[in-house]
Amino acid sequence: MHKTVLAILLAATASAGQAAVEIDFNNPTGNLGPSHTYTSGSLSVTANGQAGLFGGPTDLFGKNNGGDENGVGTAIDPSGDNEIYGDPLGGPYSTIVLDVSDLLSGGVTAAQFFMGSTTNGEEWLVWTQCTGTPNCWISEAGWSGTDEGIWHDLPEWGSHSLYAFTAGGAGQNVLLGGLSLTTSVPEPATWAMMLLGFGAMGVACRRRRRTTVTQPQVA
Repeated sequence: MHKTVLAILLAATASAGQAAVEIDFNNPTGNLGPSHTYTSGSLSVTANGQAGLFGGPTDLFGKNNGGDENGVGTAIDPSGDNEIYGDPLGGPYSTIVLDVSDLLSGGVTAAQFFMGSTTNGEEWLVWTQCTGTPNCWISEAGWSGTDEGIWHDLPEWGSHSLYAFTAGGAGQNVLLGGLSLTTSVPEPATWAMMLLGFGAMGVACRRRRRTTVTQPQVA
């Protein structure tokens, strides 16, 4: 009995420290307006559509078309694909900015993302706001790629509340696919498992005490 209870508690503790929560950007679909909040359990993140890194708001567009055509893009993609689109002149034409402040306050200790729709070798880039400098975004070496469906760490997690995602080159378009979040705060199911384990341990202890008290003495 004690081994069973210990196994329950160990499993709950491992789940609390290591379990990842995933947020998919392929639901809902269609025009989402300039902002949409995605939620999984107690965690939420808000995506904002933006015209370039410094432009005004633009509508998001959710896609769930199978394969690599799953995720969130923008409704101003001139190619008609409703994705994050690169300016023909070489600068970012549309941008998705993620506000992760709720994740930081919710105890998320690490976050990863993946991109989609890079079949033709389109490049994506991740940007963070410059520290202490208004109207400034920065993308470091290594914060870009041409892969799809592969998890990457959000850079410098814990130091930024906003992350921007752009397409890398002229006429290119990509999708933001999803997030994987690691939290130090147990989810409700983990709490239930822990309470079950503590309750079972209490019953076992009471039974053991009762057996010890009533055991006959051997002369």
